[in-house]
Amino acid sequence: MTSTPASPAALAADIEAALEHPGVGLGSVRIGPGVRAGVADPIPAGARVALLRDTVPYADVDGGDVKAEVAALLRERAQVSEVVLEGDVHADEETVAAAVEGCADADWVVTVGSGTLSDIGKVAAGERPHVIVQSAASVNGFADDQSVLLKSGVKRTVLSAWPRALYVDSEVLAGAPAKLNRSGLGDMVSMFTAPADWYLSSLVGLDGGWNADAAVMTRRYGDDLLGLAGGVGSSDPVALERLAEFLTLSGLSMGVAGQTSPSSGMEHTVSHMLDMAHGARGERTALHGSQVGVATVLVAIAWRRVLERIDAGAEINVPGEEDAERAVRGAFERLDPSGKMGQECWDAYSKKLARLRSPGAVDALRAALTADWTEHRGRLEGLLERPERIAGALAEAGAPLRFSALDRPAGEDDVRWALLNCHLMRDRFTVADLSFLIGAWTAEDVEATLAEAEALGVGA
Repeated sequence: MTSTPASPAALAADIEAALEHPGVGLGSVRIGPGVRAGVADPIPAGARVALLRDTVPYADVDGGDVKAEVAALLRERAQVSEVVLEGDVHADEETVAAAVEGCADADWVVTVGSGTLSDIGKVAAGERPHVIVQSAASVNGFADDQSVLLKSGVKRTVLSAWPRALYVDSEVLAGAPAKLNRSGLGDMVSMFTAPADWYLSSLVGLDGGWNADAAVMTRRYGDDLLGLAGGVGSSDPVALERLAEFLTLSGLSMGVAGQTSPSSGMEHTVSHMLDMAHGARGERTALHGSQVGVATVLVAIAWRRVLERIDAGAEINVPGEEDAERAVRGAFERLDPSGKMGQECWDAYSKKLARLRSPGAVDALRAALTADWTEHRGRLEGLLERPERIAGALAEAGAPLRFSALDRPAGEDDVRWALLNCHLMRDRFTVADLSFLIGAWTAEDVEATLAEAEALGVGA
């Protein structure tokens, strides 16, 4: 794909244009040094404000206490009650319920913190106005209306609510731990695989509405994103501000699309699977974006392999319902012998299977992979990026290249399990599904993918 130079003016214009889209409900975005000083501006005088936060300290580049400063600014204008989520915060049913209860009497909700905390804040705020002060350039989820929550131990992306205002202070980003901003780069490189998964899904009517503009909203700036890697790794404020702009635009693209597909494909499913494995054992999960970054390299390799396989000719075989249900339940029994996790995943996968088995679906896919393959292959190649370039950027930023090097390492068995079974987790059609349907996603194929990744210094 031809890359568009990402001048500050061009990116700002794209963000403003996305904010005007009818599918986007985010009221305003302020990105730059010192913008947190305006956090109370949208809030009416005397309003009741719930300040949702965790116990993790956030300092700006000069060492100032960001949470204390935001609280003081709000108290100058409003009645503030602090809702504090203790410990290592996960968006599970209990934690979300506590946040909802704590914010129940507020007119406004202000969240200061991580992507997970912001996801919880979106749910806790509901239809009330919600202001987010972003703590790091770590994920794209600050700027969307989706929340990643845990349901029966399974990661699920659910529709929540748009924030009224988003404050992204580059002085706060520069003061954040470098690993968090490197994680943001990892989250953004999903632009090099997820849109291809979305396009693939559209070929069998499983996408919920392919939108070419939304798919390339950030992807067209791919070269510029990769060029930021060194600055992100050194916590350069200008590079972090630019990364935050990309993350914001990525979040907004999901509103334009009406779904997370512009930036969430197989790479995110692999990450969710690893989170579920950690969670089932009561362990802390790794930084989302860092985990996604490693997975993206592997998925880019999987894409290259499946394109070559289809070039050589491939037959499609859709499993029967009984065999599929047995596979899904068996895959998740290792994490949850009670079967609740398996049931949750089967509920989702069975919907995808039913659509695949509906009249015409397989015929449409067969036609796409044969008579129309030259056209579709060209479009897919335009959306994808070479795994070597993705891995090179992550390495330049000092981001993890192995699941074992994450802040919460994943074991080799978990990695192989997540890769092999990720298509069984949710109602989303990705390259893993296509590979499975043509018999090219076996344990041996996973090993071959890992071996190719190893040559790049990436892998388990």
